[in-house]
Amino acid sequence: MSKYQTQPIKMAPYQIQTVSLKELVSDSELIKFLRVEIPYGKAYGRIPFARVLYAFNGVEQKKAVPMDLDKGAFSDSSFENVFDDEELEKTFREIAPDVFRNAAPQIVEAVSKATTSTYCKPT
Repeated sequence: MSKYQTQPIKMAPYQIQTVSLKELVSDSELIKFLRVEIPYGKAYGRIPFARVLYAFNGVEQKKAVPMDLDKGAFSDSSFENVFDDEELEKTFREIAPDVFRNAAPQIVEAVSKATTSTYCKPT
């Protein structure tokens, strides 16, 4: 038996709110924004990070891109290990940062509208 004992971390319960981004127009024909998933914890409200799901070249990607909602920005490392196909990855890396950066304000606005209309502020 190990002299170190571990205990499971009890996570606070949270829900995922999904906001459709189908109305969001992309600057690129290759990238289409689908939806954003926002975690919301009853104990602490909206969590400032969300997952943006999108389609690239008509194919919905399995990996979502994390977004900091408070900063209204995507991480530079968000686009790592997205594709197996080198040619698709090269194309994606060339256009994705600008497309996502330009879409960030619209995504934050969509999230803001959805979260303020859905969740009540704690009393």
